[in-house]
Amino acid sequence: MGSTKHLSLLYPKPREGEEIPVQLIDMEKKIAAWSPEIRKTLYFEAFEQAEGLKRIREVFVLRVYNWYRDGQSIIELTNDERMQFEDIFNKFLLYRGEIRYRRKKEGRRYKNYFVLVDDSYSKKNVNEWLLAERL
Repeated sequence: MGSTKHLSLLYPKPREGEEIPVQLIDMEKKIAAWSPEIRKTLYFEAFEQAEGLKRIREVFVLRVYNWYRDGQSIIELTNDERMQFEDIFNKFLLYRGEIRYRRKKEGRRYKNYFVLVDDSYSKKNVNEWLLAERL
């Protein structure tokens, strides 16, 4: 099957056909910019703070509990991806289940997607504990 290390990173990147079970912690609207010096994306509250950096954009930073990592992960979403996540999250609140994160290649880029699956099987095999105990 191969390694799943890439699924347990702070910024997970599932390959096509792979899914990560996640649970929402919080979501914030941020300004993201690429810093070539430190080779990292930085997040700010206002556009003015990102002057001199590259690829400045408005994003939604989704903090989730990543079950592969057994800890927090961060997923950067566009506005369209955020709306799709909110639809899935509203269905989760109504029907329960398990939210899974996946990526799909569209053209030259990967898009983030979320799906809601029935978790009737996992209910039989999971010990109960609070999310706050793991964080």
